[in-house]
Amino acid sequence: LAVFLQSTVLFLETVTMAMGVCHLTTPRWSSTRQFLLIISFLPLASVVAMPSIQQQIAKYEQVGVVSHHVTNPFPPKEVSFLPVVYLSVINSVLNVLRPDSAIIWQARVPRALWEICIAFVATSANNTSDPSICLLLCLMMAPTALMDIFVWAPSFAFFANFETCTGGGFISRQPKVCSSDYVKGIGRLFVTVQSLLTGIIYLLAAVMSWTVFAESRDTSIARKNAMAMAETMQSTTKKR
Repeated sequence: LAVFLQSTVLFLETVTMAMGVCHLTTPRWSSTRQFLLIISFLPLASVVAMPSIQQQIAKYEQVGVVSHHVTNPFPPKEVSFLPVVYLSVINSVLNVLRPDSAIIWQARVPRALWEICIAFVATSANNTSDPSICLLLCLMMAPTALMDIFVWAPSFAFFANFETCTGGGFISRQPKVCSSDYVKGIGRLFVTVQSLLTGIIYLLAAVMSWTVFAESRDTSIARKNAMAMAETMQSTTKKR
């Protein structure tokens, strides 16, 4: 458009000089020529001003992003640890009431109390957005899951037998007498399956809790960076 208007001005000057209609120094032609030149340079001015306008738009968009991070520091948590709470309570009850005469109740108390502790921490992690609670839950469940999968499940599966024996050996002088004990065998096979499933579920829950912790940590860092950026932009605006 600018090129077209400038070409029009030059064309009119040429035609006027050729035909001698009026002199270029007359007031009417001078004002007309100035008006056309001003109009011809308007598109160029808009092209020059376009980068600064785009910079202002980007600045306002950046301010909007910063305000979004400042006003929404934590994303909505979609992970629920209630299944971990229920599983821990059920495991604690089963470990105490499981019929197995070879394992005395004093040996069952530590695992039962540990399951109660996991349930308590899982309840706290489900009711709060504090990332440190999720990290604590991950550190509690990860070793428990590995012990259940690689230690307790193979051990109970190896020692699962359907008979109980008395006597025999190097110390006892009585002969070895064995009787069928299906409760003991089924109980130990049940503990094998229980340990394997509990370990898998705890391991998945540990991964999810670590994910929640990592997301909360990254969001907190993004919020701090956004607040610093907002303060820098406000100080820059005040100087201007």
